[in-house]
Amino acid sequence: MINTKQNVENRLSRDPATESTYQNLSEIPGPLNKDNKIYSRDIFALALAYGYQNNIKLPLEKRKQFIRSENFGKNLPALLKALAVSKSEKGIEILAENTPEIYNFAEQYANGGLDLLDSDYSGNTDEFIEKLRLRILKLNKDDKILKKLEELDL
Repeated sequence: MINTKQNVENRLSRDPATESTYQNLSEIPGPLNKDNKIYSRDIFALALAYGYQNNIKLPLEKRKQFIRSENFGKNLPALLKALAVSKSEKGIEILAENTPEIYNFAEQYANGGLDLLDSDYSGNTDEFIEKLRLRILKLNKDDKILKKLEELDL
């Protein structure tokens, strides 16, 4: 079912034209393969990160309901909220509104990052993993990520 208006409050949407890209990513042998218990939400989150990192945000031309909130998993809700707070002019106040606007930020960044993710991953999965590992190491210089996780007792 395609919803061309606002998102349903408990679902993320994607552009229906991206369906084949999600399918392709989940069928390529490697870490994103559906046989490894990787779900569409995981590919969505990685595409969102790619879009955010490369500052590529594309509005959805059409909307197809995609991931129900009960299927978000453990980390996706925090990622959606953090992105909305950091990108919204409303700042943290956006969280009080319980609005589809929170989802819109994530949907647009995921839509923007999906093609780049597909081209990077489809070319050579081993090279993709190595690039990703190096990016994480660069982000974690001086163990900032590990120290923050320790502060949060995680």
